[in-house]
Amino acid sequence: MTPRIQLTLLINLILLTASQCEGFLLPTTPLWPSTVATITKKGTTTTNTELNGTPKENGEYCVPTREIISLDSIRSTLIRKEESIIFALIERAQFRQNLKVYGVGGIASGLSAPPGSINCKGEELSFLDFMLTGTEVLHRMVRRYESPEEHAFFPDRLPPRDNALTNLVYPDLLSSKPSVNNINLNFNKILLEKYINVIVPATCTPGDDEQYGSTVTEDIAILQTLSKRIHYGKFVAESKYRSDPEQYQKLVDAGDADGVMALLTNSEVEARLLTRARLKATTYGREPLLSSLPTLQAGEEDDSTSIIAAAAASAVVAAVEAMKKDDERDLKGKMDPAIIEAIYRELIIPMTKDVEVAYLFLRCGREPPEEYQSDRMSVDVTELCTGNLECEMD
Repeated sequence: MTPRIQLTLLINLILLTASQCEGFLLPTTPLWPSTVATITKKGTTTTNTELNGTPKENGEYCVPTREIISLDSIRSTLIRKEESIIFALIERAQFRQNLKVYGVGGIASGLSAPPGSINCKGEELSFLDFMLTGTEVLHRMVRRYESPEEHAFFPDRLPPRDNALTNLVYPDLLSSKPSVNNINLNFNKILLEKYINVIVPATCTPGDDEQYGSTVTEDIAILQTLSKRIHYGKFVAESKYRSDPEQYQKLVDAGDADGVMALLTNSEVEARLLTRARLKATTYGREPLLSSLPTLQAGEEDDSTSIIAAAAASAVVAAVEAMKKDDERDLKGKMDPAIIEAIYRELIIPMTKDVEVAYLFLRCGREPPEEYQSDRMSVDVTELCTGNLECEMD
């Protein structure tokens, strides 16, 4: 069978597989649809017709921050975050749980305030807290936490920025009410707790391999990505509020948090997200089918058809594997896709929606109910439910 025939058969198989599972094929838009300038030839520039930046003498465009962060980019940004989260979890899983990094005095006693931090002198920190605080101090100096997208895990430990960097101008995408701010809507405390107590045990092999620095480096990458993901719920909530302000105001005035949650929930979108996350975890967590790739000798022409066919075969295997029942799957990948799906189902989606409910209450002039305060989940999760495992939710 020729490579071209192989490719045709594989493409047909991919299309058949996708048709059985809606949500595998999702159209996406560019992350920043109005800010792209394309250089076609040296000395010439072709720009997007929607580009509103200010041209410079060299033909490049200067696009202000307020045009980059827009409601139009929310959906594509959230989809792109899936790759970041899945890859980060896979990277963390290469190390043991290394629980010493999460306990005060676990690695070394006397870890206190990192250089540049405030309000934690004399307080002994865990190795993760020490590294995360130091990282946030540095990021604070380069304006990270001035963005409405970003939330620090330890804002009280960060000094005011006093360097010469100018303030960036962000678009008015959120409510201007004083109560709607990054202090009242910072869910990082509960996120950090669930990461250490739920996600790490579910994704990492028990034990200790003494790779503490690498461990917390991966932890910080995951935590910052998860934080940005769940706090995007503010932007989603504002968009939903603007689509039906009267109904949301009515529900909030009545103190009906369940009604607000029901109104903002889109079960179809959530189902597609879970399917997409499971497929991506299956794909990214497997080694490519190297045996199907052609072996090229020096000077030979690149057999791109065979390479494409091998890539398509890998995609088909991943898609078929992702659709199998949990007790039928071949768990040879770097991480069980069911765990990634459970993290989205049990933690990421619920926490994002908790942020949305809290935002909408503040947006409509009322304090969120107790169960939607930023230091807890409205439905607590103590372990992930995968496969046929039934977990208790308090």
